[in-house]
Amino acid sequence: MLRRVSVAAVLAFACALTAATAAQATVLDHEDWEVFITGKQATTWSFAAEQPEECITYYGTPSQVANGNGRVAMVFTTPAKQPLSAETAFFNGRMRFTWESLGDHRIPAAWSKRGVFSTSTGKPCGSRPDDPVPLPQFADASGCGRQKGELNVYASWKDGVLIVQGAVEGVRGAESCPGVFEQAMHVDPENDRCTPGSWIDGTDGTYLQELHTPLPRRKFSAGRAFTVKAQHEYDCDFPATIWPGNPVLKADLVTSYEVTFKPRRY
Repeated sequence: MLRRVSVAAVLAFACALTAATAAQATVLDHEDWEVFITGKQATTWSFAAEQPEECITYYGTPSQVANGNGRVAMVFTTPAKQPLSAETAFFNGRMRFTWESLGDHRIPAAWSKRGVFSTSTGKPCGSRPDDPVPLPQFADASGCGRQKGELNVYASWKDGVLIVQGAVEGVRGAESCPGVFEQAMHVDPENDRCTPGSWIDGTDGTYLQELHTPLPRRKFSAGRAFTVKAQHEYDCDFPATIWPGNPVLKADLVTSYEVTFKPRRY
């Protein structure tokens, strides 16, 4: 299973740390910001593997086969009249960035998931020539489709780098749709992940892929609106552990978004 990181827990820790720092510093200047985040993310995946077997008797082809493919995606945007909030403060030649601890950090998101996954076994050894081939077993796909949900967003800034994290909420029945890491694939997404190990991973579509984007401090100190763009693609191969022939799960993850900061005017 993928490692799960609670965005709410990260937010609570960050707010507590910020409060402790603020108590020891003299703020020389600060700015309140309206924050707008707009973007999308998609993972497209495919898998094919075979366990060949032969029969001593003439008839029968008991090979086992697994096949699947799918896509999980989200599109999200901050409503124009419901911006998120952040604050910057300058003190002792440094800048403190605070993601507002009060208020709602959720923004509307359209989330979709489609997929198909099947396993099948050929004729057992000793079958008659006219015996039917066993039908493939398909994974439950009743939960596939498009839903409205929310993205719980958290942003941080340190040493000239902006980090945006997010978790999808309000989506139901997603487990009843074949996904990136089906159990019968026998892959290890935690140990074989191709995204940075310490970052929140978005490959299965549950989380927004964590990206680290350069953002110089002078953008904030200028006191004017600005937009920063982030985009990255991960082309991942996850080796299957029990299937012969070294088959791999192929997963292509693309994340892109824009974050706009506007000085809040009262």
